[in-house]
Amino acid sequence: MKKYTKDELSLIWIDSFLGLEYKHKLEIYKQVKNSEKISQGLALAKEYIENNVGESEYNTLLGSANQNYLDYVLTELDRKGIEAITIASNDYPESLANLELKPLVLYLKGDKKLLSQKAFAIVGSRKSLPISLSFAQNYAKKLSSHFTIVTGIAEGVDSETIKAVLENGGKVISVVAGGFDNIYPSCNQGLADQIAKNGLLLSEYPPKVAPKPYFFPIRNRIIAGLSQGVLVVSGGLKSGTLYTAEYAGEYGKDIFALPYNVGVKSGEGCNELIKRGAILTDNANDILEFYHLEDKEISVQLSDAEKEIIKALSDGQMHIEKLSAVLNKRTFEIMPTLSILEIKGVVAKGGNVYELVRKYSEE
Repeated sequence: MKKYTKDELSLIWIDSFLGLEYKHKLEIYKQVKNSEKISQGLALAKEYIENNVGESEYNTLLGSANQNYLDYVLTELDRKGIEAITIASNDYPESLANLELKPLVLYLKGDKKLLSQKAFAIVGSRKSLPISLSFAQNYAKKLSSHFTIVTGIAEGVDSETIKAVLENGGKVISVVAGGFDNIYPSCNQGLADQIAKNGLLLSEYPPKVAPKPYFFPIRNRIIAGLSQGVLVVSGGLKSGTLYTAEYAGEYGKDIFALPYNVGVKSGEGCNELIKRGAILTDNANDILEFYHLEDKEISVQLSDAEKEIIKALSDGQMHIEKLSAVLNKRTFEIMPTLSILEIKGVVAKGGNVYELVRKYSEE
């Protein structure tokens, strides 16, 4: 079991009370940290707690201000393979230390060293077009060669980003909006387990906390705070991804967004961000060049048929029927070649529309 300092233990103890608001936890900690025992600090904070939280809540806190309760909390964390880093810890991430509402405690599963590495966030809507998910995968693969990728764990862009990073041998930090006992959506529990083994799973909530709707936009301040820049792959005008961009702007981080055609609901938020000054990007190389990084492009071997399709798509996306007409071939004749180009990561498919998603070089 990890050894914690007195101040760290005080914060872990306070944070275990799920009904306490952030501001109350912080105020109680200020009293407790200057006392030899937690119970002594509570006595000093009694008037504040009873006036702002309630008398019964004060009695609950006082009744739990003992070593047996604290040992129970620590044992549960250890049993679940969770480590805690607090604002009193020497290894609390510098990128979060100056946030106005910095998390009092961070709960971790995985490689905590990733918190000190150069990071970049990729976020997007749960309801994204297939081609948007393909773009998320492509950006994740390229950027993960240079950055630890930060994202959430929702379906859609988050999930596809995580899978692409792990498949590429990169590192990912997934910030969840609830405790580790309540991964949302539950279908991503297996993905969360993979992240814990090959990256870092992070939450500001104790394990038993179930996610609530307002946790998600609040969670996004951590994603933005940890990252040097943020890419918004998709999102409507009311999408939670815009909260991440807003936090990024507030923190002075770089904001990138993919452009969308007029009328695409899942891209209206991206277009709005670009209007406000976000950097337009339609290729991962845009971001690499912005940070003066080299594209670690994998060379691919192309057949004549593949080159012909790439040339046809060089001017932009194209429906399969139009592509067939341009190539003067039947649809079934070009489908196998298109599938191979998808596997090679050169072409992305959205419904029946195909588009180039990266530059390529031939061996």
